[in-house]
Amino acid sequence: MPKPVSTRRFSRKVPVLLGVLAASALFSVAGRAGPPNVRGKIAGHEKLIPEIYAETAKPEAKRWTWREPSPSVPTQYRTLSANPSRDICIAATTGANQEKQEFRMTVTGGRVFPTTIVVTPNTHLVFKNFDPFPHRIYAVGQPAFKPENLAANGTRDWAAPGPGKYEIRDELFPSVRTYIVVDPQVVAVTYPGRDGAFGFSLPGGEYVLKAFFNGKQVGKPVNFNAKDKGVVDLKQALDVSTGAETDAK
Repeated sequence: MPKPVSTRRFSRKVPVLLGVLAASALFSVAGRAGPPNVRGKIAGHEKLIPEIYAETAKPEAKRWTWREPSPSVPTQYRTLSANPSRDICIAATTGANQEKQEFRMTVTGGRVFPTTIVVTPNTHLVFKNFDPFPHRIYAVGQPAFKPENLAANGTRDWAAPGPGKYEIRDELFPSVRTYIVVDPQVVAVTYPGRDGAFGFSLPGGEYVLKAFFNGKQVGKPVNFNAKDKGVVDLKQALDVSTGAETDAK
């Protein structure tokens, strides 16, 4: 069975409860179970706008009716911006190739959770439809994963053939979109809470921290050392507002 999204570290042998993607949800490719031993925070995420929002806002799209904002609503809540807990993927990478795994992707409410994920080559992603109606998801430019009905409560699985960036869409619902970044050296990923805080539970060693949004790397990579004992607090917040227009490496 694939690993479902959870609010705690995945274990290879212990099943976890499937839920809506939440703050600090971890997809574990390798590592250890337990509380986070590496903690950090992102900054600038309020400046990131998901591509689907930007496309919908265009007049020619005719997919949204924009209303005058209410003066009673604070300015910071009038702009559609990224939801860190589903849109910003924080990946811990190392110098060695990692094993493949299986993960469950949740399709519900006209969205897919998460909207960006970093995995190892040949990792199987199982798309589970929790809506009471069908979807027709497909991988852009990948004939092997062409549009087919994904029935209510049904599943479809797909594995990226190799390193790179891949895009999953839905013929029926344009808002269903997710990006899969394939990196052979990713150890684990996590998703920050709305306050930008995130955590990892990692074996001791040297790692490089990378952030991804809309399938692209954002911010500058951060080198850090995890400890077998004790907690490492990354002193400087990772600014994810920079580099959003460049392709992920």
